[in-house]
Amino acid sequence: MEALKEGWDCSFAYVFCSVKEVRSAKDVEQLLGRVLRMPFAKRRAVEALNRAYAHLASPGFAQAAQQLTDKLVNMGFEAMEVPSHLQHGPADLFGDDFELTAPPSEPPLAIELPVRPTFSDEHADALHNVTIAETESGTFRVKAEGILDERVAEALIQHFKGAEQAEVRDQITQHNARVEVSRSPSERRVPFAALPRLCLAQQGELALLEPETFLFLNGDWSPLDFPIELPGFGLQESDTTFEVDVEGKRVTYHIADEKETYDLNLIDSGVTETDLVRWLDRQLRRQDVTQAVMIRYLAQLVGHLTKERGFTLTALVRTKFLLVRAIQRQLALLRERVADRGFQQVLFGQAASVEANFDYTYRFMPGLYPARVPYYRGRYRFAKHYYPVIEDLKGEGEEFDCAVVIDRHPAVRHWVRNLVDRPHASFRLPLSGGWFYPDFVAELNDGRLLVVEYKGEVYKSNDDSREKNAVGRLWAETSGGRCLFLMAVKTDEGRDVAAQVNDCITGAR
Repeated sequence: MEALKEGWDCSFAYVFCSVKEVRSAKDVEQLLGRVLRMPFAKRRAVEALNRAYAHLASPGFAQAAQQLTDKLVNMGFEAMEVPSHLQHGPADLFGDDFELTAPPSEPPLAIELPVRPTFSDEHADALHNVTIAETESGTFRVKAEGILDERVAEALIQHFKGAEQAEVRDQITQHNARVEVSRSPSERRVPFAALPRLCLAQQGELALLEPETFLFLNGDWSPLDFPIELPGFGLQESDTTFEVDVEGKRVTYHIADEKETYDLNLIDSGVTETDLVRWLDRQLRRQDVTQAVMIRYLAQLVGHLTKERGFTLTALVRTKFLLVRAIQRQLALLRERVADRGFQQVLFGQAASVEANFDYTYRFMPGLYPARVPYYRGRYRFAKHYYPVIEDLKGEGEEFDCAVVIDRHPAVRHWVRNLVDRPHASFRLPLSGGWFYPDFVAELNDGRLLVVEYKGEVYKSNDDSREKNAVGRLWAETSGGRCLFLMAVKTDEGRDVAAQVNDCITGAR
C-alpha cells in the first residue's frame, strides 16, 4: 500500500489488485496508470491477454466504475470511448475454466436520495425499470436497470445542488453509456461472419492477392526495362555575386561584374561518375530492385544526363539531393506502370484465375476496433453498428445518409464503419498501388456479406473509383453468390442510395 505513495513503478504490471477500499482519486489514478502503461504490449490471439486488469475492493460497482471513468477521462481518454474499454468481469476471472465470453449485464444504477422522489404522470411510461426502497438510515435508494430515461434522470437530479448535482449527472450519463456499449453486438460477443479474401491461382495453388503480386507477376521488375530518362529534371540557378573589400577601416561590398564571376558548374569537383553512382545507390536502395540492377540503372542515367542532357558532373554533384528526389519520383512512376499492367493482367486477362476464397478470410473481432477521434456524435442512434463507437462519421451529409440506409435495412444483421490503414482491424482489397478500404461492411440476416463504398459526385467516375469498383465487383462475382459489392452514389439512373442498396441486396438489378 505504501508503494503508491513512494512512486513505485513496474513497467510489466498488467494486473493490479487493491485489497483496501479505494476512495482516494489519487490512488485510483495511480492504480490505472500502472496497468495502462503496458510498454511491450502486442496483440495476442487469446483475447484475455489483450486487456489490463484492475481489481478493486468497493461496496458497489457503480461507485468504483464512476471513479475509474472519471480518472480515465482525466488521463486523456475520450468520454465516449471509456465505456467500450472499461468492463467489469466475473469474480473468478483467472479460474481454470476462464474464457472471455460476453460480459455480465451492467449492474443497476443506484442513487441515494434524502427524501422519497415523486414523479408526475408524464414519467409513468419511463418508470418500468425503476425501483425505490427505503434504507435503514432513512434515505431512499433509487435503482434503475438498463437505460435511465432522461425525464426521470432530470427529476432525480433536481434533489441535488452544486458539485453533488454535477456528480450525479455524470454518474447517470456514464451508466447509460455503459449500457449502450453493452448492447453492441461486439460487446455481446456476437460473431461477425468471415469475409473471403481475393486469391490468385498459380501452379495449382491459391495464394493471397496483394499489391506486390501485380508488381512481380512476371518476375522481378527492373527500371532497365524502360527508356533511360529523367523528364522534368532541370537546374535553374539564379544568384548574385558580391565582391567584398576593405577600404581602410571600413568593409564595403558591391555587385561584381558579370565578367568577373565564375560558373561553379564548370569547375572540376574531384568527384567521379562512379563516386556519384555509389552515393546515389546508398540513397535510393529499395527492396523491390536488386542492388546490381540499381547500380546499372544509375550508371546509365548519369551517363544520359551528362552526355545527352548536357549537365556537367559537377552540376549533378552540387544538386545531388534534388537529383535523388527526381529519381525517386521516376522510380515510383515506373513501378506504378508495372503494377498497373500486372493488375490488368491478373484481374481481367484471358488467363486470369482470381477468386474470393473462404480458406483465406478476415473477420471483425470483438474488442478490435482501434477507432480514432473524431467519433460519431450525431443525434441519430445507430442500432446495428457492430462496435459501440463509430469512427470519423459526421452527423449529416451523403456518407451519413448511406450509413443510415444500411442501419435501417431489414436485411442487415449488423455492420461496421470500416477503418482505414489499420490492416489488423479492417477489411481491405488489393489495388495496383496499395490497398482499398471500403467504407461499410455489413453481414446480412441470410449470411451473405455486403460491402459498400460511397462516392460523391466529384469522384464517382475518376480512375481511382473505377479501379475500386472493378476490384469490388470481381470480389463479389467470384464468391459463389455469398458476397455483394456496391459502389453507391447519390443518384444512379434516378435511384437514390436507399434504392441502390435495396436493389443490390434483393438482386433487383
